[in-house]
Amino acid sequence: MFQLALVAMTALQASTLTLPATSSPAAPRAAVVVDPIISSPEHIARARLALANGEFDVARRGFVTAAAIDRDEGKLATEASFGLAHVLYAQSYNREAATVLERLAADASATGDADTEAKALLDAMWLNVDARQRLQARADASRLRVLLKDKRLSSETRKLIASRVN
Repeated sequence: MFQLALVAMTALQASTLTLPATSSPAAPRAAVVVDPIISSPEHIARARLALANGEFDVARRGFVTAAAIDRDEGKLATEASFGLAHVLYAQSYNREAATVLERLAADASATGDADTEAKALLDAMWLNVDARQRLQARADASRLRVLLKDKRLSSETRKLIASRVN
C-alpha cells in the first residue's frame, strides 16, 4: 500500500510542471499538466519496451510498479510478476526471480487460480534448481504434484507441465 502511495505521490508531483512564460520575466507562470501513467497495463507496456532495449533497471521498476498497482486493486499480478521474473532471470538473479513467482503462486492459490499457481511453480522450480536452491525446488515440485491432481487445472496447463518436466 505504501509503495502505491509513493508511486501515486511521485506521479502527482511529476504531472504538474510550472514553466516560466517567455514573453517577460514578470509574466505569470503557466501550469502544464501531463497525464501520469497510472494503470498497470501502461507500466507493463513501458517495462516490456525497456526490457527489449536492454534497460533492465527501468524494466524492473515498471514491472514492480505494475504488480503493486494490481495487488492494490485486488487483482492477481500475473503479467507483471512473470515480466519481473523474466527481467531478474536476464540479470542472473535466479533466486529472486523464483521468489517473485513463488509469491505469485501463493497469491494464485489464495484466489483459487490453479493454472496460474501451477505455471508460476513450474518456472520457480527450474529457477530454484538453477540457483542451487534444491530444497525450495523440491517444495515447488511437491506442490506442483498436488496441483496435477486438482480437477480445476486446465488440460493446456497439464500439457505444458508434462512437456517441461519429462
